[in-house]
Amino acid sequence: MKILVTAFGPFDGRPDNASSLALRELKIGLPGIHTRILPVDAVIAPSRLKQALKQIRPSALIMLGEAAGSRQIRLETTAWNELDFRIPDIAGRQPWLKPIIRSAPNHFASTLPLAAIHANLVNSGHQVSLSDDAGRYLCNQLFYVGRHELDSRTTACPAGFIHLPLAKDYPTARAVDALTRAIEVLRQLAD
Repeated sequence: MKILVTAFGPFDGRPDNASSLALRELKIGLPGIHTRILPVDAVIAPSRLKQALKQIRPSALIMLGEAAGSRQIRLETTAWNELDFRIPDIAGRQPWLKPIIRSAPNHFASTLPLAAIHANLVNSGHQVSLSDDAGRYLCNQLFYVGRHELDSRTTACPAGFIHLPLAKDYPTARAVDALTRAIEVLRQLAD
């Protein structure tokens, strides 16, 4: 099973992004994982995601981001067709109340097995919740673009977004354990 896992680079004045810290460690220990660290750029990140989907043709897609202020892992259920950046991206763009893709659906649901992932993480002692609001920043944008892109494919590819707390609030090793467990759930359900 080929799984594409994406994360974001630093932004908002922080030197690291919890998602890329976890992704670097995750890649070391798991076979079949393809990774991309994307810039927090509203133009480049979606373009590179589409490129990776075409190149890799994954059988599952997990997109990661960080959620400052959260103390638990958030499994995002819904991607919304709206950009409303509270801060500029790294290129200085700050769209306000704009659709991500004109004439496209209002939202897309995650197609990851969220209930099974949630149960596995809770049973393993992780702090985790289901969330229906990935924000209106690049995390939501990438989630929406990924689902929109995969929606046109003829083969099913489970896809969704997971928000990680900042590394100071949820150690990277714990985040990697949670992501490894989420990937195990995907693989078990694919067999």
